Amino acid sequence: MNLGLDRLARDISFKIEDELQRSGIFFRIFARAKSVESVEKKLVSKDYQNSSENKKMQDLIGIRITAYFVDDLPIVQEAIKKRFNCIDETIDEQSVNKFEPQRVNLIIKMTEADAKEAIDLAISKYNYIDTTYEVQLRTVLSEGWHEVEHDLRYKCKKDWVDYSDISHIFNGVYASLVTSDWTIMAIFEKLAYSHFKNNNWNAMLRNKFRLRFKEAELDYRVVEILDEDKILSKELFKIDRSLILNRIFIDGIRIPLTLTNLIHIINAYCLKDSRLISIAPDYIKNNKKLFK
Repeated sequence: MNLGLDRLARDISFKIEDELQRSGIFFRIFARAKSVESVEKKLVSKDYQNSSENKKMQDLIGIRITAYFVDDLPIVQEAIKKRFNCIDETIDEQSVNKFEPQRVNLIIKMTEADAKEAIDLAISKYNYIDTTYEVQLRTVLSEGWHEVEHDLRYKCKKDWVDYSDISHIFNGVYASLVTSDWTIMAIFEKLAYSHFKNNNWNAMLRNKFRLRFKEAELDYRVVEILDEDKILSKELFKIDRSLILNRIFIDGIRIPLTLTNLIHIINAYCLKDSRLISIAPDYIKNNKKLFK
């Protein structure tokens, strides 16, 4: 165990967490630094010294992000690539006829300050370790399966030789979790539509956008506008959730995420309704990133 590296791993995870929290996406983040034993074992097992491609170990520090909803994974992926120095990514191709877990891993170059600290703490003691860290993306439902698979199949491959039938069943458990991920998302979409039909704008927004809102209720003036304008409320319901969240990351928007502010952000980007603009707070109206 290297307490200095553990602290550095936490510091890096805090930076990523701070970026992701701006959007209100539901997620958990975990950080770890490899122990001395793990480093030495991997350097030997991967035989970096004799690699013809001059490869180095890139996961001295590992960050894992688990999103509550499967449709948030590409949003998180693009946000990290936009806000951090991503130099490589691994995304497994999905086969129609064969079901296997899909890896979504990003390799991020450390900042100059973080790299210097990592070199002082560990990298200078070993050859073939890079000043990068790995970010893995998963859903909350799949996280438990991945943990079991990593510790009891990936690390114990000999135990599974000649037992492909059992391994196939184990993969089937993951398949059921993927189906559950999409089913959960569909449930919230149906719930959001039901609230839309009943003019329950607060519940519609909460269940359509599935974000950590700081306030539970809309400004009454926004409610009045939506109540009286069915075309506007329909346009609001049809807004592409991923488009809005991606824009928040790309533009570096840092505005308290309330239901009312979300309406104003959507209006600035897409709806352009003058009534909503007139009641928006000054920090919305004067935000040049929103009103380009």
